[in-house]
Amino acid sequence: MLWGYDGWFWASVVLGTLSCLICLVQALRGREPDDFSQGSVLILEFFLLVYMVGSIFLPLYGSEASGSVLEYWGYLLTALLIPAGTFIWSLVERSRWSTLILAAAGPVVIVMVYRMNFIWYYQNV
Repeated sequence: MLWGYDGWFWASVVLGTLSCLICLVQALRGREPDDFSQGSVLILEFFLLVYMVGSIFLPLYGSEASGSVLEYWGYLLTALLIPAGTFIWSLVERSRWSTLILAAAGPVVIVMVYRMNFIWYYQNV
């Protein structure tokens, strides 16, 4: 762990920040959702799907959650819905405001993964 958080958290910080910046720049330029903005959110969604698979196998390798497992999975399933929902929104409403909504997915994913990391490792410490 680096500074108390695992690599998954830092990967979410990098991917979420890049996705947010890409979408913000596109929104400030007045662009509709395009391959860059939508693709960055799809990469976030793919990251969360890999995170989910890792979360399924994590207890099998001896790592136990220090907090509520139900709360952890609630956060994970909600985090999976955010990028998917913003992506669908950007398909339905093709405007620069949709690109701004796509930008919100990055910070939300960072906060959700931070909270999941806290629940798994530090809840009862």
